[in-house]
Amino acid sequence: MFQKGLTGKGARSPSGFYGWHMLAFASLIGILTGPGQSAAVSVFREHISSGLDLSDSAIATAYLLGTLISSTFQPRIGTWVDNIGVKRATIIIGLLFALAVAHMSIINGVIWLSVGFLGIRLLGQGALSLTTTVAVAHWFDLRRGFAMGLKTTVVFSGMSAVPLILALTIESWGWRQAWLIAAVTIFLTVVPIAFFGYIDQPSDLGQMPDGGNYETEILSDRRVKSVTRDEAIRTRTFWTLASVTICSSLFGTGLIFHQSNILGEIGYSNSEAAAMFLPAAAGSILGGLGFGWLADRPVRPWLPATSGFLIALTTFLGGSVTSLGGVISYVLLFGVAMGGVASMNTALLPALFGVGHIGSITGSLSFLSVLASSIGGLAYSLGSNAFGDYRSTSVAFTIVPLLVAGTALINRRHFLTSESLRG
Repeated sequence: MFQKGLTGKGARSPSGFYGWHMLAFASLIGILTGPGQSAAVSVFREHISSGLDLSDSAIATAYLLGTLISSTFQPRIGTWVDNIGVKRATIIIGLLFALAVAHMSIINGVIWLSVGFLGIRLLGQGALSLTTTVAVAHWFDLRRGFAMGLKTTVVFSGMSAVPLILALTIESWGWRQAWLIAAVTIFLTVVPIAFFGYIDQPSDLGQMPDGGNYETEILSDRRVKSVTRDEAIRTRTFWTLASVTICSSLFGTGLIFHQSNILGEIGYSNSEAAAMFLPAAAGSILGGLGFGWLADRPVRPWLPATSGFLIALTTFLGGSVTSLGGVISYVLLFGVAMGGVASMNTALLPALFGVGHIGSITGSLSFLSVLASSIGGLAYSLGSNAFGDYRSTSVAFTIVPLLVAGTALINRRHFLTSESLRG
């Protein structure tokens, strides 16, 4: 599993390696999935509520339905991306995502709101995000963890500014116009980047993963025989990783979707709550780069359990801190946890199961992630009714990621050796 120094026929010099261009393009597209993510939706929540005369529970239910239905398509989308190539898939998905975001500017009731949520969650949070992972996975092997971590860091950092930008746009032009501006931005950016910049495989340019020239002693998965999605989902490895992912999506979405409620209970305004997404960028840098770097090394087995414990600490702090310093510490840790899980997932899936069916395997994990995400907002809404407020709900939920972390700790040995090498 350890390999030092790789060179190969057709490899180009590190300076000419196109994989770094692919990483940059994929990162920018990842940022532009922002309008389909929970953080962006949370900024629109109050405006949609007043504009359409809908309760928080009605909006959370519409969000759940749209996200829930969208989750069922993710494995099929992953297989489709594998079959037609990430370039063509990104062009098509980018165009459809822009149309879905534009639809949000003309919604006039809870039904069309649900349809809109289905569109932006299916195409933005799900499909377009999936393509960014596949785009990078094919270009790196030895450096895959670091590359995925770097992408995650850039995406999370850039995306942390999206809620504030949208909030300011809403204040200046109104919430319907903000959706339309976002749609135009996506269309004019994602489609050209994919058309002119994306290259499906290193071999299309006569190159090799990592540039074919890298001197270090790290975990190498170049010998990994790709397994199918059906083979992957029958392993304990997949489901251990999935349990951590589910926790991250469920509680991460709940905290993001109700950011204004949670911080509002200790006196923060809607704009101040939106601004608190920015400190999370610093945490995502540490989590994304740190977990990505560690995913290439023998400490890999400890990452899922560590992620579970970080999620548990995040939910606890989200419901217990009161001071400004405490709130900043909470959002920083939130960034570390979310960035770490995202980086870990994108690095470990190809490392453990190969890249031959990475789209469909990622799609299956994305299905579970989006499914959990669909429940997050409503779970916190229902929890607030049961426990009295959103902060008490967050503290009560801490027990779930703690149990998941314990399970991941027991199963940690499964993450050292690639699934296809276990015999």
